[in-house]
Amino acid sequence: MSAQKRTRVNSTCFFLFILLLTAHIGLVLVLPYFPTQDGPSHIYNLVILNDLLHGGKEWGNFFTYKLRAVPNLGFHLIAYPLLQLFPPLITEKIFISIYIFLMGVCVPFFLRSFDKPVFPLSFLVFPVIFNFNLMMGFYSYVIAVPTFFIAISLAWKIRNKSQSTRFICYNIAGVFIFFLHLIPFIFYLIALTIFAIVEHETLGRAVRSLAKQLFVIIPLIALLLYYLSTGSSSPVPTDFSYLLSGQRAATLFTDLLTFSMVNFSPWQLVPGSICLFVILLLFSSFVRDRFNGKYQLFAGQKALLLLTLTLTAIYLLAPFWLGDGSYFNDRFPWVILLLLLPPLAGASAHKNPVLKIGIITSAILPLYFNTVIFRQQSNEVATFLEGLRCGCSKGDLIMLYKTDHPVWPKVDVILHATSYYGVFNGCVDLGNYETGLNYFPVHFNKSFSTISLHSSIEDNPDSIELSQHPEIMEVLGWELQPATQKRLQNFFAIQFENSKLTLWRRQ
Repeated sequence: MSAQKRTRVNSTCFFLFILLLTAHIGLVLVLPYFPTQDGPSHIYNLVILNDLLHGGKEWGNFFTYKLRAVPNLGFHLIAYPLLQLFPPLITEKIFISIYIFLMGVCVPFFLRSFDKPVFPLSFLVFPVIFNFNLMMGFYSYVIAVPTFFIAISLAWKIRNKSQSTRFICYNIAGVFIFFLHLIPFIFYLIALTIFAIVEHETLGRAVRSLAKQLFVIIPLIALLLYYLSTGSSSPVPTDFSYLLSGQRAATLFTDLLTFSMVNFSPWQLVPGSICLFVILLLFSSFVRDRFNGKYQLFAGQKALLLLTLTLTAIYLLAPFWLGDGSYFNDRFPWVILLLLLPPLAGASAHKNPVLKIGIITSAILPLYFNTVIFRQQSNEVATFLEGLRCGCSKGDLIMLYKTDHPVWPKVDVILHATSYYGVFNGCVDLGNYETGLNYFPVHFNKSFSTISLHSSIEDNPDSIELSQHPEIMEVLGWELQPATQKRLQNFFAIQFENSKLTLWRRQ
């Protein structure tokens, strides 16, 4: 291909890439409510924290706060300043837009840093932008992932710089990632370790290089050890037999092969399958090229393949719950996909016009499916919030009553949508799960008698003895069965009802 034609193709790809990036951000901004599971709770608690830091006139009777330097501050560090300028929902949308923009920047930069062409493989960032972690509302984690990719790209570029330069750059980047979220920080430490040994052919040189690298990142290791020494606030599970179950293995492999793309509907398997087909073609071409001697693995590609294998092993072997965090394995698949892009960019198949069309299709099709599905889910939230105008006054203690937990969707956008009633009407959401976790700053006052209800509300509201909790003023019932409505009638009267929501107020 001539230089002029290559420039024209790259210009077209760049224009299309920017157009798709803008479309993804536009989808977030256009939807009345961006449909995530934990997002409403994050916004609610951010509003509460803002009030508490300014005297607690609105929420001081119910909540307190404790600011701690924990590795889960990504959302707060970015969203809290935004909240001083914008309304809560706009703050959330700007935060998600920043995440999407960083994803659009980090992947091309990542490819370029490892001496690979930016296009067409940069388009494979789009199928995984709306991944399971984002839709669950793991905001601190998702904002830390593009930061991790930028950090390891810079780390690779300066790996041969002086020890003092690496000390400053590695540790500044590492500390920043640490306070955004712990898991990408662990990824970063593993990457730095691999970078230190991958270019050395003898064991002795590799060991010496590793020792020097560990010395350089001593502050990061000390930071991690200090945090781990503070202990976990969660009880350690005693039963790990599920790690050997066939069902767990099948779920892990399915999630890995769909790259965290299938969250709301089995229909998302359609674009997910196209993306998988593209990756398998690239991988088979990579293996064939290596076998035929057409593709030489340089140090950067070796490092990324070793990092990918390491994270895949952790993904397959680690338990669901690790330390204070759940859904541990579910955080890996889309990161693993992105780490594979530079090695796969060297495969001869990526120059095939048919495969290029497949890559572009796998970037555009998920956006179409997600636009339709997100609109439906956003409408679900809007239906749930129709009760805002009919009750739930300021200071009322309210709870969600939802007993139906179907297989689909995997992400439940109603589970914490009660927090919107707190944001808009000043109600106290008794299902505020963040108050029971030490890595969030807002907590119920210790004197608050209903402090232990949040887990029952989320998992099994039928177990709550409503007669023993007269402080519960209102119940938001979602798709309740007649038997459940009959139970509520003993204590509450219906104030509002639509196709799915019933709003009950204590008699």
